[in-house]
Amino acid sequence: MNIKDYSYIVEIADQASLTAAAERLRITQGALSKYVRRIESELGSPLFYRHGKRFTLTPIGKLYVDRGREIIRQDQLVADGIQKLKANGADAIRLGYGMGFADFILDRLLPAYFANPGVRPVSVRESSSAELIRDTENCDLDVCLAYVDSFRSGLTYVPLSPARPVLVVPDDSELLDTAELKSGYPYPVVADDRWLDEPFIRIATLTRSGATAQAYFDRIGKHPVNRLYVNDVRSALGAVYRGLGNTIVMEPPYLRNSVTCLCLPEGTREEQQMCMVTSKDLDQDESLMHMQKVVRLLYGYIS
Repeated sequence: MNIKDYSYIVEIADQASLTAAAERLRITQGALSKYVRRIESELGSPLFYRHGKRFTLTPIGKLYVDRGREIIRQDQLVADGIQKLKANGADAIRLGYGMGFADFILDRLLPAYFANPGVRPVSVRESSSAELIRDTENCDLDVCLAYVDSFRSGLTYVPLSPARPVLVVPDDSELLDTAELKSGYPYPVVADDRWLDEPFIRIATLTRSGATAQAYFDRIGKHPVNRLYVNDVRSALGAVYRGLGNTIVMEPPYLRNSVTCLCLPEGTREEQQMCMVTSKDLDQDESLMHMQKVVRLLYGYIS
């Protein structure tokens, strides 16, 4: 027996009529009559007394309907609970990334991922690399893009690219006129210390980008002219987009057209490894495998 069986019998009991129940259920009277006969045959006992067109419950029928109502109620509670969980992203791939990756995630990764019909929805979370890896290890995230200092058992790591601190400037910055292309650097290198005299967006040292920038300044013994202090990379990049100054972040995989990256002299000392990290238990999830493939393609990863 299934929920439909119970709901049909309950409706007949409520209407005390096969004809009226069939109308409410939007099926033919003949089909509903066959349902009743089948269920009574399976139970080996009649559920209704027939008084002409009037149907009243037998003792066994009353038990069936009483229990049926509870089963229907519980089934609806389960369905409602599932819908509430889905509304909060329970059926989604849980993706974590640093705040400097928002443009890459929203402008490139997710459009490419959703181009494949039928993939699971995605819920996203921004946090520090340490917290992202911890949450992936604790199964609070399915996949994350994070800077990796060490490798933990139970997690799968896909190295994506080394990342170094870069100076992000508006694309009309005069620093671009004097920056020089050099071997071993992915972007032009600032030619002198004039950038230290320009307005600077300082990121809190609680972030990896902020701490790396502070280490770089301490190493060279020079500091910029701070105009704005922010708590996260996304806010810093937003300020650069709006022409409020320059900032230093760990090299992001993608930035919008209104800004440009420049390399810092001797900035390779602060280079760190970016990885895609997943739980080994999720290696066979088709949607997750598709997302991993998209990330590899966008990074130009060759296995």
